[in-house]
Amino acid sequence: MMRLTKSVIAAVIGLSVAAGSVAYADAMTDAIKYRESMMEVTGYNFKKMAAMVKKEMPFDKAEFLKMAETVHYMSTLTADGFPKGSDELAGPTHAKAEIWSKPEEFKKDIADFQKASEALVVAAKTGDMSAIGPKFKETAGSCKQCHDSFRSKSE
Repeated sequence: MMRLTKSVIAAVIGLSVAAGSVAYADAMTDAIKYRESMMEVTGYNFKKMAAMVKKEMPFDKAEFLKMAETVHYMSTLTADGFPKGSDELAGPTHAKAEIWSKPEEFKKDIADFQKASEALVVAAKTGDMSAIGPKFKETAGSCKQCHDSFRSKSE
């Protein structure tokens, strides 16, 4: 009876560990989906703002401000999308291993994005395209810098 009890306990512990591993893997897969969604939202807003900055579509101050605020908000969530363990072992991702091997550089790029996007919001509130244009370019540059350093080029 004692041997059976020990076997049952061992099996329960084993299943708990396995379930925990599956839950962890699911969480890392979800982290990849989360960050991809954030990038989609950011990209969507960037494209529309770029069209306004390039005068490919009419400038709408309220709409531009809303998009700039959305991009800035996404910048504040960026780090949350890259928990340790959400690399290529968790699933298909364009995130380079340097995100986790060079965390201070990655954090700096995120901070630059946050600062630039916040300045874009301030400029957007003015409605003055001569103020908005350079801040938009700076924000786009901060995205490019991070992507150049920490995103795989393969598509």
